[in-house]
Amino acid sequence: MFEHGMARAGYIEVPRDRELAFEFLRTEWRTIQNYGVEIGRRRYNGPALNPYRNAKSPHRGPAEGSWPFQVDPDDITRIYFRDPADRRWHPLLWEHAPSADMPLSEDALAFARKLAAAKYRYPDDRLAVADLLERWNLGLGTSIVERRMALRLSREQAGIELPETGSETEPVASLPSVRKALGQEEGLSEPAGAEPEPEDVPEAGYDDDADLDDLTDEDDFYADALEDV
Repeated sequence: MFEHGMARAGYIEVPRDRELAFEFLRTEWRTIQNYGVEIGRRRYNGPALNPYRNAKSPHRGPAEGSWPFQVDPDDITRIYFRDPADRRWHPLLWEHAPSADMPLSEDALAFARKLAAAKYRYPDDRLAVADLLERWNLGLGTSIVERRMALRLSREQAGIELPETGSETEPVASLPSVRKALGQEEGLSEPAGAEPEPEDVPEAGYDDDADLDDLTDEDDFYADALEDV
């Protein structure tokens, strides 16, 4: 089967690096200051920057002296820095990241800043994001642009943890259908006063027993035919 697959599809090289996705994010070149890194008027910081604060990057070219950082435009609450010493990726958190564990896109932040500038004299990003989340929570965002940004946030945080179905106080064995099946197999009788469950009525036009007999005969026929081959 392996040779058959090779003949049909060829050899497929599978990426062996689980962190390869960071390579496809947008790269921003910045210097590392005492406070961290600033991208789009947002400051990021983390312990991974300690050995490189105020140090020049060994990279050459147009970004000489700067360090590369990977940015996800759909979640600007963190950026990613690859330590040149061990080649490991480290997240750097935004100083005004929302208190809730949820992503925030660049479009949403730009819109929040616009609303805060029209409402406050000295707005900051923390206040702008808080007002935006409250606005969407109250259903005040009625424009198409706002609905798209809110939908993007909901998609990013949806499906992270699925709630458990069922309850410990009501196990699966207590379901009526399961109790009925167990009673038939073990010869148990229904409790007194219990209403009998309606029997399944087969759909008209089908004879299940006759079909099963036909299938048995067909299986024997094909078994003999394959044995001759």
